[in-house]
Order: sequence, then C-alpha cells, then structure tokens
Amino acid sequence: MRKVKTLVKKEIRDILRDKKTLVMMVVVPMLLYPLIIIGMSIGISMFMQSQEDQEHIVGYAQKYAEVVSRLEELYKENQEELDWQITFVPSRESSEEDREAADVWMEMKWEPGDVELETERKPGNVELETEPKSGNVETGEPLHVELLYSSAEESSLGTKRVLEDILEKYREELLLENLAKEGLDETILYPVTYEATDGASLTESFGMDIGGSIGMMLMVTILLGAVYPAIDSTAGEKERGTLETLLTLPVTNFQMILSKFISVSVFACVTAVLSVLSLGGSVLFLIFGISDTMGEQLQGISLGAVLPYIPLLLVALIATALLATALCMCFCVFAKSFKEANNYVTPVLLIVMFASMTAMIPSFRLDYKTALIPIVNVSLMVKQIISQQLQMPLAALTTVVNFGYSILIAWILAKLYDSEAILFSDGFRSFRLFQKRADIKAGTVPGIGDAVISITVVLLLMLYVGSAAAVRLGGLAGTAINQILILGVPLFAVWYMKSDIRKLFSLKRPKKHTVLGSVILYFGVYCLILLTAAVLTNLLPQSTSNLQEAFVPIVEAPFPLMLLVIAAMPAVGEEILFRGFLFGTLRERLGRPVLAIVISGLVFGAFHMSLVKLIPTFLLGVLFACIVSETGSIYMTMGLHFLNNTVSVLAMKYPEETERIAPIFVEESLSLSEMAGLLAVGAVLTVVGWRLLKRKVRV
Repeated sequence: MRKVKTLVKKEIRDILRDKKTLVMMVVVPMLLYPLIIIGMSIGISMFMQSQEDQEHIVGYAQKYAEVVSRLEELYKENQEELDWQITFVPSRESSEEDREAADVWMEMKWEPGDVELETERKPGNVELETEPKSGNVETGEPLHVELLYSSAEESSLGTKRVLEDILEKYREELLLENLAKEGLDETILYPVTYEATDGASLTESFGMDIGGSIGMMLMVTILLGAVYPAIDSTAGEKERGTLETLLTLPVTNFQMILSKFISVSVFACVTAVLSVLSLGGSVLFLIFGISDTMGEQLQGISLGAVLPYIPLLLVALIATALLATALCMCFCVFAKSFKEANNYVTPVLLIVMFASMTAMIPSFRLDYKTALIPIVNVSLMVKQIISQQLQMPLAALTTVVNFGYSILIAWILAKLYDSEAILFSDGFRSFRLFQKRADIKAGTVPGIGDAVISITVVLLLMLYVGSAAAVRLGGLAGTAINQILILGVPLFAVWYMKSDIRKLFSLKRPKKHTVLGSVILYFGVYCLILLTAAVLTNLLPQSTSNLQEAFVPIVEAPFPLMLLVIAAMPAVGEEILFRGFLFGTLRERLGRPVLAIVISGLVFGAFHMSLVKLIPTFLLGVLFACIVSETGSIYMTMGLHFLNNTVSVLAMKYPEETERIAPIFVEESLSLSEMAGLLAVGAVLTVVGWRLLKRKVRV
C-alpha cells in the first residue's frame, strides 16, 4: 500500500497539471447550477418584468368601438390583477399595416347577422357572399371574437392571455344581465359544482416537476468530473510517452491501475460533493436571497424534510462517481492520444445523459426494477428525495447496485490494464473494414473496432429491417429475417477481412472427453438460470408479462416452423456472431480469455434487449463462451443452444403437456424448496461438469 500511496500522489500531481481538470472539477459544478438555477430564474423574471412594463397594442375595427369600450373598462377595473399594459387602438380601414403593428388583432362579427345574397346563378353552381349586418349587444345576438396573435412572441402571447381573461369577464357580465332579464339565477347554469384538492405538498410537487432535471444535471456533472482525469491518466500517459517508464517500476500492474483508479475517483467524488453543495446553495439563495415570484414559491418547500437524506444522497453519488470513473477509464485505455480518448468518451456521455433523462418522465419512479439500472436509479433517487417520497430500502438497494457495478467494471479495467497487448494495441482504431480488401492480408484477425462496428450494424439492421419485416410479415418472419442478418453480417466481415474462419469461429470437432463435461456443465448452469429467472419474474412481473405477450403471435405457427426459426436458426446465427466472431476477436486481441468471456456474455445479454432476460442470457453467454474456450469447438455450443431453445419452444407451444411432464419449466413462481433444490442440483452439476471439462486426458 505504500507503493500505491506513492503512485496516487504522483497521479494526482500529473492530473492537476492539466488546468482543464480543475475547470471541470471545480469551476463547472460551482458555476453550472448558479447559472442555470439562479441566472435563468433572474433572467426570466427580468424579461417578464420588462414585458409587463411595456405597452402592448390591441387592434380592432372601428365599427366595433362600442363593444371594445366595455372591454377597455373591464381592463381598467382589473388592471392591477392582470399586471399587463395594453392599449386598444382602432383601425378604420382594417389595413394589413394595422394588423402587423398590433400585438393582437381582434376580429369580431355578429353570428346571426350574416345574410345570404345570391349574386350569380349558373347551372349546377350557386355562388353566395356574406355581408355582416350591423348589430349590437342589446339585440341579444351572440358576438364572435377571434384573436389573431403569434405564439412565437411573448408580447403577443401574454396579450392574448390578458384578452382572454377580459373576454371571459365580459361574457359573465352579459350572461348575468340576460339571466336577470329572464328572472333567473346563475345557479341554473351550474347544477353541479366541484372542486379538486391537491393532497401533495409543495415540496412533493416541486420534486416531481424538476427533480428529474436536477438528477440529470448531477449525473452529467459527475461524469464530466471523471472524464478529463481518466483521459489524462490513461491516454495522456501514452501520448506523453511515460507509460513505458511506469511499467519498468517495481510495482505490479494491479498496483498501478489501482492508484490511477483511486486518483481519478478522488476528482470525480470531489465533483459530486461540490455539485451537491452548489445545487443546495443555489436553491437556498432563491428561497432566502431574493424576493421574486420563484423565490416566493420556493419558500413553501420543506427543507427540513429533505436535509436528512443529503448524506445518503452523497453516498449514492460517490458510488456513481466510482462507476463513472471505471467506465471512462475502460474506454480511454484503448486510446493513444487525448483527442482519440475524447472521441471514445463522447458516446459514454450521451448514454449517461439519455439514461438520466428518464427521471424527467413523470410516470418513472424508483422501485425494485428501476433500482437495478445504473445511472437511472440515482437520477430517480434524486427525484424521490426532493419530492419526499424516497423509501430507505430502495435507496440502500440503489447504492449497493451502483457499488456492485463499479466493482465489476473496475475488475474489467484491471484485466484490461494487466495486458500489455491491450495497452499498446491499436484499440478501436483498428477498423480494417474501412480498408481496401486488396490491401488486407490473408488470415487477418478482426480488430476490436471491427467487432464494435459489426455488432452496431447488426443492431441497426434488426431495428429497421427486422422490425419492418415483423410488422408487415408477422412475428415469425421478422424473427427469421433477424437471424439471417445476425448470421450474414459476421460472415461478410470475415470474408472482407480474409480472416481464417475455421480458427476465428472455432470450427472443429470437439474432443470426446469434453462432450460429457460440457453437457453436465450446461445442465448445472441451466438450473441456476432457472433459479435466477424465477427471482427476476417475482421482481419484474410486468416485464415478464410483456415478454409473454410478444410471443403470442409466434405460438400460433406450426411446431416444425417454430423449431426451425426459434431454435435452429439462433443456434447457428447467434453462436457464429457471439461465440465465433465476437469472442474469437476478443480472445485474440485482448489476450485474456476470461475478459473475452465476460465481455461477450455482457453483449449477448444486452443484445436481447429485455431487462428480465438480461442476467439469464448473460449467464448463458458466459457458459457457452467458457465451453468454446475449453473445447475449442463451436459445434458444442450450437447443439446446446439448440437444446436450450427447443425447451423454450415446447414450453410455449405445449404449456399444458410441459406442465404435466416438467412443471418447473412453466411455473410462474417457485416455492422455497424448489428454489433450494435448483440451487443445490445446479451447484453440484456445475462443479462436476467443470472438473470433467478441465480434466486432462493422457495420450
């Protein structure tokens, strides 16, 4: 730890040499919230005050002066309440210049005062013109007023609102007069009265309205605080040429990456703390420092109810800062220059921003489902804290989940930094797909950039082509087209790069002694997957229901066709893409099979785009990648993948028969004894299968 401490001091000094780091860590969080919250509120207040003091023109035709005179009287009677300066200006000619000069133009007419005049009669055609008849309010003829305004101009929009209030008062006045003439009371118009009482406090309403925006700003600020130190400690070392010197020191790679992670995390955590202080100070200034309309409204907020949650919020934000640090460093480790690292981090920033924006959706709340999603959970937690609706178990789960993700990504970072092949590789710049095929040598292994591009292309094709096919041709046809795309993209990529398909895809027969171990290992892990799926079904019942509804049209297809499309085609296409192209590329480029197994499993889980299927498919992806790594054959995983999907097809197509023979495959919830049995059987089979798979056979 003395070595780590020394390295941390060195890293912090190096990071502090870059003034951009200090700007992003101190200046941005300390100025961002005052500028946004205080600056915008004062600016809007000053703008509205200037609009209120300004004179606004209301134009109208001279012949309606009698009506407008009463409107003008009503305006003067309620001028203090309306708080808007308007002047009624008549126009004799109703010219376009008068209309354009007015903020709002009032077009009026007496509805029943239009008479039809036949001007010209032709066979099969009668042209009519209307001529307004003179009238006044005493005749009882209804008056129609049209307000011509521009919503793009605040002066016009505000004037329109004031005129609507005046016209409403004028209508009520005439209505009461007409009722009095008939000897009626106004209650005859309102046989039912009602009122709505808001049970939410001002703090709760304020939190639900802007709490999501505050959460998003905190997440983006924390990420910005981690970006530049992460770039400087990774790509900056390479660009300065000091990384090689560090590797010659008498320290392990783990000690070196731990020191870098701690140093960058310090800056990210300081940014998180400063952001909370700056945000709190801005809100307090609005409440107690100024007396404008917004400040007066905020004075009803209960700060005493929010303050006890601040320490808990700081802990969650620190966990998020650690997560942001590990995430940024994982991407920056592939870059060779500061500029290149900025390009890699930009998508991360966009993803974090969009994830945190979900808290701005009114219906989104922190629950046991959303608490499992990083970034999103903390944004929702901020929203719940401000609205005084936070539940302590959910807050604890959010913090634990973010710390868990931080540890996982930090572990991946340590594995990346432990490989010199990664530190000094081309990283994401190795886009051989953009080179001329004639310039590519035979046997070229795809780069990490090629794998990223290929996976992205598959996702885009599935989104546009596959979705369109599913809508037009049906769910089963869409699934078939998606599987063709999944198979076609990697095959085209390896053909274009002249890769050794047999080696990259592990296309060789498995050894006999590995078959039994692979099958037993599969059944062991499958039991654990069933257990995980049962737990997730209880936690995410709505997601499970939506998943089942999506398969309803497919179940109506013939069983052989379902077996082909849902079981056989994914067993080939997905294995070629994930265990062949992706895992093969990562294994060769990263030089660490364990890291390649985990990353390919994560991508395989995320590829299915379902929260309830994320963890089970991740475990299945890790299992298949392990089998390919140990057996050197993708044929084993193709067979096991087909078996896995066949069980799902049988459970969907014949649920009653499956429930009678093997109820554990279709039960919506499992008892504690069944879950314990799955855990025990799964653990035993997994250990036995793994030992058989790793067993060395004497030749």
